[in-house]
Amino acid sequence: MSSSIDRARGELELLGYETHQFDSPQGSVVSFPYTIETGSHEGRQVRVGIGFQEEGYPEYPPHWIHVSPPIEDGKGGAHSYRSEGREWIVMSRPPGDFWDNLPTKHMDAYVREHLRRIWKDV
Repeated sequence: MSSSIDRARGELELLGYETHQFDSPQGSVVSFPYTIETGSHEGRQVRVGIGFQEEGYPEYPPHWIHVSPPIEDGKGGAHSYRSEGREWIVMSRPPGDFWDNLPTKHMDAYVREHLRRIWKDV
């Protein structure tokens, strides 16, 4: 049985993202190139990483969002660290309210909906 991070990584790769897995202070992370689609950073290319607080994906969605180069969303609780030769910021941003109402839980919805709403007001 694959772990949550392995399953999410596989789904991201099926969507065409080139992924990379590494360890962070919050545990295992899968990262991928991402172009911010909305907000004041629209068009900016970053690496986004996701990590889980608990196993059980897709029922339990990613909890952590990692961003390199660091861009904070202004909602507090962000922490900086260095890994894989990069500066990262990690934020606890679980998508529970949105995720719980999805008919099909998948990385496509996470990237399209949750990441988009994270950057909308930044």
